[in-house]
Amino acid sequence: MISLTMDDIADPLWNKRLLSSQLGTIYQTKEYAKYLELRLKIKPIFLKFINEKGSIIGQLLLFQSFKGKAKIENSFGRGILSNNISKIAKFLPKHIRWSHGPIIFEKSYENEITERFGNWLKSIKGSFQGYSHPLDSQFDFPSQFNFNNEKTTTFIIDLKEDLESIFKTTDKNSVQKNIKRSEERGVSVTSIKSKQDLLTYYKMQKSYREENKLISYQFDDILKGFNLLSPLGYGGFIAWMDGIPVGSISFSTFNGYINESGIARTKLDATKKLYSQDLLRWKIIEWGKENNCNYYDLSGVKPDSKDPKDEGIYRNKKKWGGKQYDYWFFKN
Repeated sequence: MISLTMDDIADPLWNKRLLSSQLGTIYQTKEYAKYLELRLKIKPIFLKFINEKGSIIGQLLLFQSFKGKAKIENSFGRGILSNNISKIAKFLPKHIRWSHGPIIFEKSYENEITERFGNWLKSIKGSFQGYSHPLDSQFDFPSQFNFNNEKTTTFIIDLKEDLESIFKTTDKNSVQKNIKRSEERGVSVTSIKSKQDLLTYYKMQKSYREENKLISYQFDDILKGFNLLSPLGYGGFIAWMDGIPVGSISFSTFNGYINESGIARTKLDATKKLYSQDLLRWKIIEWGKENNCNYYDLSGVKPDSKDPKDEGIYRNKKKWGGKQYDYWFFKN
């Protein structure tokens, strides 16, 4: 019989245990918990699953907010109104979320952990949503819980392969040609190292998100995230043309697992057909190889969507030749 403990703060060995599993990503670290707590005003919960001998056999970082918070932020942004509502969140129905977990250290306990976790989710008297880890596609809850699950997909490039092999698996008529075109047209790539670099990245991302009708982040949030997470391997690259920034990608590299996150592309990149995004991704792959990373996760796509935008994202990521991994999005 296993037990479950909940804490507001991580124990000193939380991150070290993540590093012992290939499933440990930045989204499960105590630093990421602090970042979202500061940025979104949501409460982190550190769950640990413990066996009859007192050993920690699994763990999961979750975040607790209130039902409807996302809709309020989508309508009014993350300003005073959202913050004021957050102050009375304890009186509102709970909403639990997580990503890339749980992390199970002893696979022989997987059935017991999923059952114990499922019972806890049913007890919270609120809603939840969470993603399993793409490399743990077999994770699921017992049918008795009747939770909703939706298939989602990502493409993961195996960085343990040599560069030549990785390059050959990419699409010859798009990726390979576009990398060459980008370089021939004078695009160069630099890493984000300073506050000024971060501001350059932020301005591009802000414009890109506004053009795509997405909520823009505040620069202070970006700066806090960079300061908190860069020691864990969070960073990014910026593409330039004649001294003008034309594109960027941010990513994390915790535990040798690269997660692509913030993408920005300028109108200049599109109109001049500079293909900076393809060059940026290739530079991330080269960097990952140089720094002994194992995987490059291009982040989730919707495999069954008929929306033209989703279909375009799917094609864009598939062309990189990574292996397709299906995993689950759970909710009640």
